[in-house]
Amino acid sequence: MMINRALIQKRLRDEGDKLLALFETLTPEQWTTVIYTDGLTWTIKDLLAHQVSAEREFQYYGRDILNGGTGAPADFSIDDFNKNAVAAMTDRSATDLLADFRAARQDSIDFVAAIDEEQFTLQGRHPFFGMMTIAEMFKLIYRHNMMHARDIRRATGGNDA
Repeated sequence: MMINRALIQKRLRDEGDKLLALFETLTPEQWTTVIYTDGLTWTIKDLLAHQVSAEREFQYYGRDILNGGTGAPADFSIDDFNKNAVAAMTDRSATDLLADFRAARQDSIDFVAAIDEEQFTLQGRHPFFGMMTIAEMFKLIYRHNMMHARDIRRATGGNDA
């Protein structure tokens, strides 16, 4: 299977930049806008913390798969992870979280750059979607950004409202 490493890296960079640009347009009041109320109640700032924690978790599971592991454990609870990971970053400022996201995104781009063609096809468990290749996992990172960016625009009266 031919994996287009450059395309995955480009999409990670481009969608990360778009998400950062969206966050950087927010007013102080908009950071406290409640964006999700189904299960967990998250503000836009909480959503940024989620983006950081999810990105780091994808990297962790990618490395685990490269080292012969299975990725996310079969009993992984996405709800518990999201609740605990976001709560752990509650005290971080939006500015700090933006810096964290930039660093996490660069680490994802570097991860993709460092693995070889065969490693892209290794399979492991994604925390939500189940078994997939490493290439598919890293494509989901930028798709995850796109989905949440749409929700931010809707909550703030942007283009997708």
